[in-house]
Amino acid sequence: MVVKINVSISKAVLEKLDEAARDTKTSRSAFLTRAVEHYIQEKEEEKELERRRRAADRITRIAEKIGPWDATAEVLKWRDRH
Repeated sequence: MVVKINVSISKAVLEKLDEAARDTKTSRSAFLTRAVEHYIQEKEEEKELERRRRAADRITRIAEKIGPWDATAEVLKWRDRH
């Protein structure tokens, strides 16, 4: 579904918008739609990257608390017990 909206922007920005739309051979509306979608995608990716950084920081803090850990040795111990 497509809806119409009213947006106020400066004349200078409108001129740049129209030029960019012409350069990409799209309408003003199509250009704005793609630009907004691109912006939203970038923000979502930034949020995901920040979420991963926080998770990595938590993992690092846990690793610092428990000290050196040999994953292979732990797996072998587990296998011997089961």
